[in-house]
Amino acid sequence: MLYYVVDAFTETRFGGNPAGVVIHEHLDEAFMQKFAAEVRFSETAFIKKIDHKHFEIKFFTPTSQVELCGHATIASFTALLENNDVEDNHTYFIKTLAGTLAVEVDQSFIIMEQAEPVLGKTFDDYVHLANLFNMDENQIGSTDFHLVPQAASTGLWDIMLPIKTKDALYALNPDFKALAEYSKIHNVGGVHAFTLDVKEGIAESRNFCPLYGINEESATGTSNAALTYYLFKNNVLQQFNQEYTFLQGNSMGRPSKIITKLMNEEDPRVKVGGKGVIVTKGKLY
Repeated sequence: MLYYVVDAFTETRFGGNPAGVVIHEHLDEAFMQKFAAEVRFSETAFIKKIDHKHFEIKFFTPTSQVELCGHATIASFTALLENNDVEDNHTYFIKTLAGTLAVEVDQSFIIMEQAEPVLGKTFDDYVHLANLFNMDENQIGSTDFHLVPQAASTGLWDIMLPIKTKDALYALNPDFKALAEYSKIHNVGGVHAFTLDVKEGIAESRNFCPLYGINEESATGTSNAALTYYLFKNNVLQQFNQEYTFLQGNSMGRPSKIITKLMNEEDPRVKVGGKGVIVTKGKLY
């Protein structure tokens, strides 16, 4: 069995978000969970080939299985390309706990379909949220748009937390134990904090998911896809079939660039994509 470490949503080694990738034929989920806990990447993907166009991918954090993971999918197809299991300029399908989704490989740029976008409940407990992040509650929101904290999903639920300034975003200092409990109570994976106070791209984000053993993540494809839909529903983004750039990871020293697209105006869906760089490859015994 082949094992890769791949940095996703970057073209530079040691940027983006690292993921483990295992190409296998018969591993069971108990082994997958133990291996993910051993290597301790935010997600490790386990790929099983079904036929030349279809793959099953299971995603594990160090503590649990999750339905979908954008950066680990980018990492998976980077590894599959290197191993000649897929070809450039083709479309493939992955079976996940979030459904069967299309993945396009185009000149080594990998873009994946997300599950149906959904918005959930809003959160008006600004004082509590501010205490969770050791921040001023007046920094929650946006200077130019009426944005409120709200749950959103394109396969995984996160709370979209708008922050008015980039400085305030960088200054967030979460109480991870309390945030994990808050996430559990509200049935979300974590909090995707973002600001529109940027000179490049649409937004810059920080993602916190201590409930699943990930205090902070440097690139989260599913969360930025959910953010794309949230911003569309809040009239910040309005163009379909156009690439939107989101930044993440700068506060961690791992700059990441996530590309999203709004598709199908009649029944909106979101795609998320980027490139990956292989850091190492080996055998799993």
